[in-house]
Amino acid sequence: MAKKDKKNDLPLDEDHSEEGKSKKKSEETPNDETPKGDAPVARNKFKGLSDYKIKNNIKEMEYKPQEWIDMSPAFKEITRLPGIPMGHVIMNYGKSDTGKTTMLIEAGAYAQKQGILPVLVLTENKFSWERAETMGLKKDDCIVFEGIQTIEDGVRELSAVLLKQSKGELNFDLLMLWDSIGMTPTKAEWDAQQEEDGTGNTAMMIAAKVIRAQFTRFLGPKINNTRKKECPFTNTLLVVNHAYTAPPKPPSRIGTLEPYGGDGLYLVSTLVFRQGGVAGRSSKVKATKDKVDISFAIKSALVVDKNHITNVLAGGNIICTDHGFILEGDIDAYKKEHRDGWDLEFDKYWKEISDD
Repeated sequence: MAKKDKKNDLPLDEDHSEEGKSKKKSEETPNDETPKGDAPVARNKFKGLSDYKIKNNIKEMEYKPQEWIDMSPAFKEITRLPGIPMGHVIMNYGKSDTGKTTMLIEAGAYAQKQGILPVLVLTENKFSWERAETMGLKKDDCIVFEGIQTIEDGVRELSAVLLKQSKGELNFDLLMLWDSIGMTPTKAEWDAQQEEDGTGNTAMMIAAKVIRAQFTRFLGPKINNTRKKECPFTNTLLVVNHAYTAPPKPPSRIGTLEPYGGDGLYLVSTLVFRQGGVAGRSSKVKATKDKVDISFAIKSALVVDKNHITNVLAGGNIICTDHGFILEGDIDAYKKEHRDGWDLEFDKYWKEISDD
């Protein structure tokens, strides 16, 4: 039995000072801190949102399974992709004569085989329907807008097609093909016919602003929304764009290949291709017979520059012909089929092409 202080009737073996009382109280009070090694526990522990979502009719957005527009075996081997993804905005950029239009035509031809309607916006006067027909793209089964003067006009035409589709006038999936945004001025440029400075900065700044407004905030979301399960159609947009070599940014001494119009199209695109390298463009081979020279093919780099669909980045050299893409190892078989008896002459850059 513990001894007590007779005067205060308190146990003699306990500290009854203020400091002692405070210490005792601290020991008796449960510690709110979680023991080391255990996760902290919130006072109002989160137990899920199912009841809340049901009460407020909050539903998760459902999307269709990813479908693809088929492409040539050469395209699929170099890019490691099943084809062109449906329901997305895709950009293909590079310098001139690197095979960008070959990709556009090939996509259109394969789309027709799958029952998808190609809608073309053509602003380059060099587009060849003869070559397109050779590759299998039938003009009579396309909606074609030629002579488009401005970026805004092209977007307006595509928007009108989407409106007609929503009204039941075009009951098909659409593949929209623009060749090329890099050759299309803005309305301000067209109206003013203004003089650019030595670097073209004025035009580039205007184009960047218009592209961001027209594609990033307007046309791009319309395309992306067709991936939703509730949408009866799936629409795709493939845009060909030009590129320029930008000066190197210190400390780098190597310039970069930049798409025309800033990063607006790059940002809205879930898949971006680059054709041609930074320093070089492409290499050409011609066929000769009886002193007649004809263009046979070009060799160019094809690189997956951005991929938010399969996340696979791949690339390599590809051969662009009048009949579509082939691999370098297929040149002899292609020559035998289409230019048998002709002599091939490769330019001096043929072995120097790379995807850098």
